[in-house]
Amino acid sequence: MSMESIYEYGSRNGFWRIYNEFKNRNFPLTIFGVGLALEKNTEVCDAIKNAKFEVASHGYRWIDYQHIDPKIEEDHIIKCYQTIKNIFGYYPSGWYTGRTSPNTRDLVLKNTEVIYDSDAYDDDIPYWIERNNKKHLIIPYTLDNNDMRFATAQGFNKGDDFYNYLKDSFNTLYNESKKSGSSKMMSIGLHCRIIGRPGRFQSLLKFLNYLDQFNDIWICSRKQIAEFWYDNFS
Repeated sequence: MSMESIYEYGSRNGFWRIYNEFKNRNFPLTIFGVGLALEKNTEVCDAIKNAKFEVASHGYRWIDYQHIDPKIEEDHIIKCYQTIKNIFGYYPSGWYTGRTSPNTRDLVLKNTEVIYDSDAYDDDIPYWIERNNKKHLIIPYTLDNNDMRFATAQGFNKGDDFYNYLKDSFNTLYNESKKSGSSKMMSIGLHCRIIGRPGRFQSLLKFLNYLDQFNDIWICSRKQIAEFWYDNFS
């Protein structure tokens, strides 16, 4: 049971480090919110509302839906969708279950009005798919530009590993964009309980400071990306 306190560290300390830094810089965030966790953290939810960060759905429970009864998964999707509306005053525009079943995307599209989902890791830019005779936008997520690699084998051992990897990723995409004249997208996955630790947090600060030298990049939420895609590439 003591291992569960790692998650509590995120709500006690890690969230507030990230929140204060992004709020001070006036940077947007997209928060993948687990419904049950949001219900249990009213102080965090109030801060999210104050900062006007986007909240996308991360499902009602943080479980692997691979072998979950489709009816239970559907009930969880509906419940999380409504939970976000009840807490924040709007239904989520985006969805990221993370540990999906073969039914997840169809159930999400059946039971919600989301304009994108991020349950994919297969591209550097958004793209359209056809689902039930309707176009649906995928905004890929990332598992490599992701602090989760601090907690996995062959992952990041120290903060500079994370900083250098983010910097190299950014430089590659930025240089390709300059050469081709077309935009690139860089997602970064952050977890309050992971990057929020003091010894890791400096790596995020270094990267944000690195971005300060560029005046031709757009730091935005996933909803803003989706709206741009609908306006320009639908």
